[in-house]
Amino acid sequence: MSTLSSSFSLTKRKKVNKLFTRLQSKLSANLKNKGNFLLSTDILRDDIKRDLLRIVVLNVETKFLNLVKRDLNFFDDKAVLLELVKLSTEDFLTNCYGSKVTIRPTIVSRSVYSQFLVENSNIILKVPFLELLNSNTKVFQNTFDPIYMVASDKFLEVLFDNLIIEISNCVMQIIISEFSIINSVRQVLYRSNFLSSRNFDRFRNSLAWQTRFKCYVNYPKNLYNWQYGIWVIRSKGIYYRTIYANRSEKLFNLETRSLATVTIIEIYDFLSSRIDEVLYLLGDSIRFALGTTIGKFVGIFWRGIIEGLKT
Repeated sequence: MSTLSSSFSLTKRKKVNKLFTRLQSKLSANLKNKGNFLLSTDILRDDIKRDLLRIVVLNVETKFLNLVKRDLNFFDDKAVLLELVKLSTEDFLTNCYGSKVTIRPTIVSRSVYSQFLVENSNIILKVPFLELLNSNTKVFQNTFDPIYMVASDKFLEVLFDNLIIEISNCVMQIIISEFSIINSVRQVLYRSNFLSSRNFDRFRNSLAWQTRFKCYVNYPKNLYNWQYGIWVIRSKGIYYRTIYANRSEKLFNLETRSLATVTIIEIYDFLSSRIDEVLYLLGDSIRFALGTTIGKFVGIFWRGIIEGLKT
């Protein structure tokens, strides 16, 4: 830490140390997925999952400190995120097998989940990095104001929780896609119930389906609702939460498939409001018709009785 630039004050250094120490300590607790969505890390044995998350935390901390030495205000968040995924994948496989493992950058960049992270690199990586360096940055305010006016230490920790989980998730997506054909990978990394080809293929297919659903349905839906799904590490497990996030600029640049989701939502909202109006008018019409018919029937009935009494 002593090699950091003088602009990085002692108070900020302590804040960084405290944050990453806290992140590492949380990994000793239960890391079971308690969210409604699959994580690719669900396939890992508990000790292996913990090792992966620790590696990612260490790489994120190292990358942050290296960027501070230069100028954190001007960095390519997309490139940094891909570097972190590649480095974490290599370090994780090296840690598991004891010999240096190197993967090609194209293996990372062609991953569907890597592409999804790059698309969301601003909120996943740039916001927490800049906010950790300088509180109340413009990028934070543009995204979370007015619901979250200030990035408290707790909220900043949540943003880094999400960053750690997303990178770990991407690492395992790559390993499942590219390396699971190697039998030793399954034997060393995966839970016993995923060793069979059938169970592994079911998990992989479910994960692939969910990833595409997340990219083309949940992602545009959350943008339209000004929401963001975030992963949080708690003492009892890993939870999925939805928070407010204004990313309207992303909404206007959606690709065709994602834009179709927004269009469907708009059509649904329009039709549902019209259906409510139609049902209301239909109900009023039925009540009026029944009231008129019954009223006439009662009138005729009593008229008949009166006429009968007269005779």
